Amino acid sequence: MFDVQGVSLAYGERIILRNASFKVEDGERAAVIGPNGTGKTTLLRIVAGLLQPETGRVALPKNTEVGYLPQDLELHSEKTALEECRLVFAELLEHEREMRELEDRMTRVPHDSPEFETIAGRYEFLLHETQRRDLYSMDSTIGRVLDGLGFKPADQNRPCSEFSGGWQMRILLAKILLQNPDVLLLDEPTNHLDIESIQWLGEWLRQHEGSVLMVSHERSFMDALVMKVIEVERGDVVVYRGNYTQSLEKRAERREMQRRTYENQQREIAHKQKFIDRFRYQASKAALVQSRVKQLEKIEKVEPPQEDQGTISFRFPPAPRGSREVLQAEGITKRYGSNTVLQNVDFELHRGEKVALVGVNGAGKTTLMRILASRDPEHEGAVNYGATIEHAYFAQYDREDMHPDNTVLSEFLSAAPLSVSDKARGILGAFLFTGDDVEKKISVLSGGERTRLRLAKMLCGNANLLLLDEPTNHLDIGSRLTLEEALRQYEGSCVLVSHDRYFLDNVVTRVVEIGGARAASYPGNYSDYLRLKTLQQERAATGNGNSAPQSKPSTAANPDGPVDASALAAQLSSVPKKETHAERRARQDREKQQRNRLRKLKKEIAEHEEILYQFEQAIAEIENRMADPATSQDFEKLAKLNAKLEEIHTRKADTETAWLEKQEEAETLESALT
Repeated sequence: MFDVQGVSLAYGERIILRNASFKVEDGERAAVIGPNGTGKTTLLRIVAGLLQPETGRVALPKNTEVGYLPQDLELHSEKTALEECRLVFAELLEHEREMRELEDRMTRVPHDSPEFETIAGRYEFLLHETQRRDLYSMDSTIGRVLDGLGFKPADQNRPCSEFSGGWQMRILLAKILLQNPDVLLLDEPTNHLDIESIQWLGEWLRQHEGSVLMVSHERSFMDALVMKVIEVERGDVVVYRGNYTQSLEKRAERREMQRRTYENQQREIAHKQKFIDRFRYQASKAALVQSRVKQLEKIEKVEPPQEDQGTISFRFPPAPRGSREVLQAEGITKRYGSNTVLQNVDFELHRGEKVALVGVNGAGKTTLMRILASRDPEHEGAVNYGATIEHAYFAQYDREDMHPDNTVLSEFLSAAPLSVSDKARGILGAFLFTGDDVEKKISVLSGGERTRLRLAKMLCGNANLLLLDEPTNHLDIGSRLTLEEALRQYEGSCVLVSHDRYFLDNVVTRVVEIGGARAASYPGNYSDYLRLKTLQQERAATGNGNSAPQSKPSTAANPDGPVDASALAAQLSSVPKKETHAERRARQDREKQQRNRLRKLKKEIAEHEEILYQFEQAIAEIENRMADPATSQDFEKLAKLNAKLEEIHTRKADTETAWLEKQEEAETLESALT
């Protein structure tokens, strides 16, 4: 287990992490989520000890072994995949070599000598370590892990340098898993895996006895695996119990409670300020006014819920209609030496279709995609495009279509026609490249930034066919949702490869399975495909084969001319009028009633002030309880406290309104009596 305590880090004025605290227990699997660039990778590097925070620390038990898989790393090795994985067991292999030496020495040393006893003690320790870490099943364990990550037996003996960057990352992942550390830190481990390998990895991590902390944007992967979600946004860290979907529900509840608490406090501040403004210059209310002023000064302001951090915003340009038959591939065969990847594959695509290519690692999905995109001429068979069909290709690895020395702006302009170039900064801004970001070099961009730039470049063409090979790699969840919506609204056709099941379910209308060098088509989305596959397997097993106007004041005519009404009123008021006995008695009775009413009002005002004081005490007590760390993470308790707080604020506001009304009536009576 490990404990992150008050970790803070900033780069200049930009706050990356602000007093981040959370704990991951043994056997607990946690995911770090948040938009690209919020500090998720930074957090993992701090836990791994590769980066020191400005404040706070990471507490790890003594002798804790930590394994860290970065998001991108090249493997420079001429060893085979199997040999590279055997390096994980280098210490155990050295133990075995030392044991052979000790065995030889024990044959030449008297068994009753002190030297023999020392040698035997060392031998026993080494034997225990090799047995504890299961040295003698090393190769079978390595084979099982490489197989689970998609390596065929023949691939395990290929040099690492022959593999692409994605496959090299799989080898590094295999080494981390074989290391079996106490703490596993994985930065987007599923980026270079297919669906089958992701499922295998999930099962492996489920059986891992140590702690797992990973950065991921795979919604189905997190839903099936994680027990805690750690959200990083604008420097703040919030912890939610449960999987990804459950964290979204709790996040919505938390934001709603924060909004209601903020609104309640704003009403409280407004009431106090109204009192202060009304009675500020009345000496008789000076103490009460000063009390309200002090109360306002002591209030710890609750911040309103923050708007979600910006994500990409775009739509693909309108696609030219094109022909009904978008493309026809016939007899596609592709071999790498003696390995036949595709054999007489036929594939057709109609206007408006969105098709997913699926299959296990090495089945030939990327190979077929490259052939369809005219990127691989060394194949048999033909690919015929329909009339007026233009395609745009998103390669799985960006080294195929971006120069590392280009800036973001120059790289975008290299693909933009003159009609678009004057809008370049605006388009890049929609993909979150603002200000000086457009001058960054491609070589320093993060994976998510590179993917966003490549998507931006695709807006510059006039394509009515999109060929997308893993377009969601490195994209955060918000950006994936934007891409999903853009593809749903896209009027052209699309062929894509993705390991994100949610993405496939929300976009595609047909699934083509590549396997055994062949292709099979299934209608519907990915979930429909899985149901059909299950039905096929069940039938095969049972032998069933196939499957509110103002009125004008009136004026009276005056023959002597207009009368000065104000002068007349002054003259009349200056004439003294003698009070009759009846009028005096009526006035005295009226004043008596007013004095009685004033006494009653003052009593009620005092009672209301006492009630308001009690409300303020209750509010302070509840707010203190809500700020208690033991309560702040318990959403059920927070919800109950927030409901109680809202009820008290409502009753307090009603009481304060009644108090103000009685104050106004009392002032009017006092004025009349004087």
